Amino acid sequence: MNGIVNWYSDKKKHGLIEGKDGTDIIVHEQDLPFLTILHAGDHVRYSVVKTINGCKATKVNQII
Repeated sequence: MNGIVNWYSDKKKHGLIEGKDGTDIIVHEQDLPFLTILHAGDHVRYSVVKTINGCKATKVNQII
């Protein structure tokens, strides 16, 4: 899936991605490649997994 980063806090180690369908999905630092920092407005490609707390993004990569 593709989306745009709404916000990401390097301090809190998580943020939100808005998917093309308009839904927000949480992203955690552990699902980013090593030393990757996201910024609001970044375009990303990701997969979605369902957890007991809802859905989250995994395998997140910036689209350059």
